[in-house]
Amino acid sequence: MALRLFNSARSPFGRKLRIILIEKNLTFEEVTVDLDNRSAEFVALSPLGKVPVLVDGEMVIFDSTVVAEYLEDVFPHPAMFGLGVRQRLLHRTLDELGDHVAEQAVVAFFALQSGDTEVASSAFSRVSKALAELERRASVHAWPSEFGVGDAAVISGCGYLTLRHGEDALIACPNLRAWLLAQDARLSVAGSRPPI
Repeated sequence: MALRLFNSARSPFGRKLRIILIEKNLTFEEVTVDLDNRSAEFVALSPLGKVPVLVDGEMVIFDSTVVAEYLEDVFPHPAMFGLGVRQRLLHRTLDELGDHVAEQAVVAFFALQSGDTEVASSAFSRVSKALAELERRASVHAWPSEFGVGDAAVISGCGYLTLRHGEDALIACPNLRAWLLAQDARLSVAGSRPPI
């Protein structure tokens, strides 16, 4: 039975998994979830009502990092969490930073939609801290040696940030922007880009 990924088109967390699935050359069926009108099937699968959810036969896995870990356990090649303690740590740290950018960009987007500028400002402040750390790491090459989950999370988080809040969101991060631009040619990055 094929892997089924329940996702919404602009979810940065779903994009992270699409990148990993493409990098691992796995065949999967993507099931689009309308987050404004969740289907009974999706609600039964997702205890938190969030995307993404991966279904692999009898296995139902939610949360993008948990799904990524599952994929790594079941389909270990190529490794997406790095080989060795240092590489795994670099990937896990980047995964956390990238997911944090995504989470706070989502919070800011919905806060601005509802006119809550105080919540949006707080979210942007948290984004700025994570971006400053990503910029520092990009400038000193404190990055995993092989592409993996950390890269996918940073690409997805920063991609969602610029999709919702514009290119200026990364203006203070020239090294990070250069790294992101260099990733655009990867099949997994181009093939997972959300619609405008």
